[in-house]
Parts: sequence; structure tokens; C-alpha cells
Amino acid sequence: MLPNLKALGVFAKVAETGSFAGAAKALNISAPVVSQHISQLEETLDTALVYRSTRSLTLTEAGQKLARHANDMLDAAETGLETVQSDVREYSGTLSITAPSFLASPGFSKELLAFSEKYPNVNLRLSYSTEIVNLIDSGFDMAIRIGNLTDSNLRARKLMDGYAEIFASPSLIEKYGMPKTPQDLIDGAYPWLIPPMWEELCLHRVDNLDEFQKIPLKGRFCLDNGEAEKQMAMLGAGIGLLPKMYVEKELEEGSLVQLLPDWISDPVGVYAVWPQNAGSRSLTRLFIEHFLEYKMLKHGPSVLNHIAKAG
Repeated sequence: MLPNLKALGVFAKVAETGSFAGAAKALNISAPVVSQHISQLEETLDTALVYRSTRSLTLTEAGQKLARHANDMLDAAETGLETVQSDVREYSGTLSITAPSFLASPGFSKELLAFSEKYPNVNLRLSYSTEIVNLIDSGFDMAIRIGNLTDSNLRARKLMDGYAEIFASPSLIEKYGMPKTPQDLIDGAYPWLIPPMWEELCLHRVDNLDEFQKIPLKGRFCLDNGEAEKQMAMLGAGIGLLPKMYVEKELEEGSLVQLLPDWISDPVGVYAVWPQNAGSRSLTRLFIEHFLEYKMLKHGPSVLNHIAKAG
């Protein structure tokens, strides 16, 4: 086991640098030693992990999978060391984050403030956008993204599972009535504010996620921005699909009303992603660990599966 752990560490550095020579330089060992560790892993697993040529090195499909697990292993070890050292280190600098627009909410803002109060020498620069920003070119330290991740050049850590709930204005409810069950929404009598690429909504019962109901979405408006969807919902243009943490204020003021509160959409993964070369002692990693710790202390483990209760 122990020799394999060392070989995994070397392999992770090969995957990060893209070459044996780069890994050897980063680890202060020789390239033949790097090659020996990779060959050891390939022999143990009985499968190729890298494709070698005189000019380039690429990971096989198995190598890509193993690289993710190897990075997770190193992350766990580095987090343990970081935890012990954190009490004697003073963090400072600027952390820049790009996040989806729906996170411009009271719940997430409170967590930003909690982080700022804990680390007063760290400045935060936030950009809320519906666009997926190229971290390498944009200068952002990290991004919060939703759904399937496609960029294998970035490190990632799952923060939670998110979901949407359904909301409407009092005027829309007065006009169409208050639905009592998901079946009441199936006949198309209610207009929807439709997210891009959505043709139907799958609602799950909160206390039994295996119980679900699929609902075709019909409406005149297709919107790719959470703020625009919220505004149109308040105007009575249709039923909105949004995280509850994004409409807390509107619910308190009465400009929006939650429909079918015992039902939620399909869970969607919410991830923090950051460049491969960000160190374990970076402000990015500090923010991620704080975020997860803050959730656990304030809400308990169950909140990691329920973003709408995060506020």
C-alpha cells in the first residue's frame, strides 16, 4: 500500500505538469525515477495510464480517472497538514471568485461575511454571471459551477447538491388557483418561466426522493438569468423555478409565494473549481474549507443535500 501511495503522488504530479521531466523537476527527483513509479502503477493496475511519445504525454481514460482520485488523496493529506498549521498562519491577499447569478442571495452573502470576519486581512472580489468564465485567461482564482463539469484541466470539489423550487406571484395564483399536487400542473393550465433546454420538470417529494412526477413545461418566456426570471415571476408572467435562497426577501415581502413546498426539482451538483497550479495553502482552498465547515456547523450534514435551506 505505502509504495503505491508514493507512486500515486508522483503520478498526480505527472498529470498536473503534463510530462515526466516536469514532474521530476517539481518533485526534485530524476525523470527515470518518475518513469519507474508510473510503470509500477501500470503493472499493479494492469492497464496503461499514459501514452508516451518523444514530444508529448497524454493520459489514457484510466489515467484521467486515476488522476482525479490521486488529486483527492493529495488534497486530503494537504488539508490535514493545513489544519494543524492554520492556527499559526495569518492569511492575507485578494481572492477573486466568479459565481452563478443566483448566488447573489442573502444566504450566500452571509457566508461571505462570515469568511471576511474570520480572515479580516483577505479581500474578496466577486463577479456574478450566467456565463462560464475561463479561469486561466480571466484571472479569477476560483469559480462556483453547477451541473456536469467538462474541463479536466481544473481541480474541483463538490460543495453540495442544489435544487430548485417553484414560486409564483399572488396575482398569478389568484388568476389560476393554488395547485395542491404536482398533478394539478400537468394539464398545461399554468404558464411557466422556462430555463433554457428544459422541456419538462421532474419534481421529487422532499421526504421521499424516489417519489416523483414529471411535468411538461409550457410558457411564453424562456430565460437564462435568475434575476430576470425572478422579476418576471413577480410580475405574474409565469411560475418560476429558482433556489429558495434566491427569493428569501420576496417571500418575506409577499411578492412571491412558494407552490408545493413539499416538492423539489432534480438535485444538481454545485462545485468549486480552480486551476491545477493553486497551492494547498492558497486562499482558494481556505475559502472552500471554510464554506464546507460553515455549512456543517450551522446546519448539520443534511444541508449538503439541500441548498434551498442554506439561507
